[in-house]
Amino acid sequence: MSNPVTLAQLRTRIRERCDMEHSDFISDSELLTYINQSYGELYEIIVSRFSDYFTEDTAETIATGSSVITLPTDFFKLKGVDKSLGGGDYQTLTQFRFNERNSRNRNYRRLSQYPLGLQYRIVGNEIRIEPKDSAPGDYRLWYTPMFTKLVDETDTIEDYNGWSEYVVIDASIKCLAKEESSTTHLMSEKKAILERIEEMASDRDIGEPDRISDTYSTDYDDGFYY
Repeated sequence: MSNPVTLAQLRTRIRERCDMEHSDFISDSELLTYINQSYGELYEIIVSRFSDYFTEDTAETIATGSSVITLPTDFFKLKGVDKSLGGGDYQTLTQFRFNERNSRNRNYRRLSQYPLGLQYRIVGNEIRIEPKDSAPGDYRLWYTPMFTKLVDETDTIEDYNGWSEYVVIDASIKCLAKEESSTTHLMSEKKAILERIEEMASDRDIGEPDRISDTYSTDYDDGFYY
């Protein structure tokens, strides 16, 4: 569990860190911009460590005659695509390489000695499924949404083990830089907390850390080919 921190609390902590509690040199609107920039940077750092802090899933359907799924409006990074097999079972799809884009058309499949299973690729704002004639059906997308900018004073960010301090430090650096004050001490603090976040964010499940998955052999045994 994390402890949510409100926008109002972040404002207070930043102004205290910069000794600007009673100064209007940095307006609230400008400070809000700094906070969202710093929060966006923190969000990307956490997402890049490949742990599922913000992962969501959504159900999608491809109708007959189609082979594409429109990405969710808040889409940022894809984690996985599953094809429903019915009864609560799913088939994990893998991504086809761009230079393989024609390898699943009907004529190619007639010549191939191996059956070709469903695969996907993100193109623009869509996920395209190949082969197209096998695409219709129900799917489950696992993805990381874009971060939501803070607007209201009661809006919150998740504070995993005090990581909101990164936002406070980074936004404070922006404030002091505009004031043309020294940021050396804060740059050192930012480096230290970044190292801590990068070290601790990677394995959320320390009892069962991620490992390389042998998806080929497992799916082959189940009768699916990729």
